[in-house]
Amino acid sequence: MLSQQVDLVVLGAGAAGMMGALAAAERGLQVILIDPHFEQSNNFAVSGGLFPAAGSSLQAKAGVLDSPGNWLADLRAFAGSSLNERIAESVANALPEVVNFLIHELDAPIQFLSDVVSTGHTQCRFHSSTPSGGKSFHQSFRTRSLNHPGIEFSSRFANVEKMAQGFLVSTPDRHWQTRHLMLAGGGFGSNPQWVSQHIPSMRGALYNGAPNNDASVLALGLQWGGYLSGMDGFQGQGHTHPGGVTRLGMAIPAMGGIMVNRMGERFVREDIGPSALAPYVMAQPGGVALEVFDAHIENGLTNHSAYQEAVQAHRVMRADDVPTLAALAGVDVHGLQATLDSVQQTAQGLSRDALGRDSFTHVLRSPYLASWVTGALSHTQGGLVTDGDGRVCAREGQWVHGLWAAGGCAAGLSGQGAEGYLPGNGLAQSFGLAWRMAQSLD
Repeated sequence: MLSQQVDLVVLGAGAAGMMGALAAAERGLQVILIDPHFEQSNNFAVSGGLFPAAGSSLQAKAGVLDSPGNWLADLRAFAGSSLNERIAESVANALPEVVNFLIHELDAPIQFLSDVVSTGHTQCRFHSSTPSGGKSFHQSFRTRSLNHPGIEFSSRFANVEKMAQGFLVSTPDRHWQTRHLMLAGGGFGSNPQWVSQHIPSMRGALYNGAPNNDASVLALGLQWGGYLSGMDGFQGQGHTHPGGVTRLGMAIPAMGGIMVNRMGERFVREDIGPSALAPYVMAQPGGVALEVFDAHIENGLTNHSAYQEAVQAHRVMRADDVPTLAALAGVDVHGLQATLDSVQQTAQGLSRDALGRDSFTHVLRSPYLASWVTGALSHTQGGLVTDGDGRVCAREGQWVHGLWAAGGCAAGLSGQGAEGYLPGNGLAQSFGLAWRMAQSLD
């Protein structure tokens, strides 16, 4: 069977793969997009669908003064020495361009979320689709990828051979030769052996990412000379409902919500971030925590798709007073009352928080709302080392010629457990690195 010469083959049709394919095709390149798991959910679809783009045109139009440099400063303050400086500046500068690309070249329904605040970000800088959420954002990308004249899609399993000049990619019915191959598969979250080895704190945790993130794409890069970095980094999720079907979203603590255990006692400063919360929640009796907030906070969640799905799934309890809430949730009423009394004192500036939380933003008042959550592993951050344009690097610092990576199989923006994961890092790396890759192809 004769092989067809193409400019780029992309393995994986998640956020990074579709961004890379679309951006390359818009430059006039001929792209083959391959994903045998296309009909299954992926991390893009199950994500919150939010990405930061500091200094974007939409942010400026909303009157928010921000810049890639400001986001980098937040990243460095949050992640410290675990920040992946190989890619951080390149990704930061790419993201405003990604917003322009999505709006002006793909006519995608992108919005700036001026009401979404997050731990670690000094500005509101999240963007998403309209409506916001991973499911709708993923569907928007999928529609554009499948309909783009410069992209040919295959859902067949592919075999890839590295040749002296490029790669030979074969499915049961087609062969392609290409000088450029982009690895855009997921990480290793669904591989228990890899998780136990690299992220022992999440051994046995609920995994709510895509089931095909089994390290198989990582193995290809290793086979051809790449190496790994940041393998202990991950996005945890401290607001996932037991069973993993729904979650509350990350906004409630920043709006004044708290978390208690079955004794009604707080156990962590809730503003450390949704990723870092996961191990703390898992360490509580039964591996669960009760997230407590009020009607005032709920009124600010109308544009938060994750929360609205949780309400529709009847995961949120409502009560007019503390005893009723404690009875509904099955927590110690005396412990819960004492906790809420203490939090109200602190929120009014009358005392300091014993756990070190600086601000509660809002004094919780009845009617109260609450929901049981657990800690989960959403996606891994470690992966193949790349430069700021997505080229896969060998240990001696050379490029594994023709090989590119972005998304879950590429080293993310930070490592060192969940503490270095600034909310939005996942899609930020996927979009930013894939965009840079597409601009760098010759």
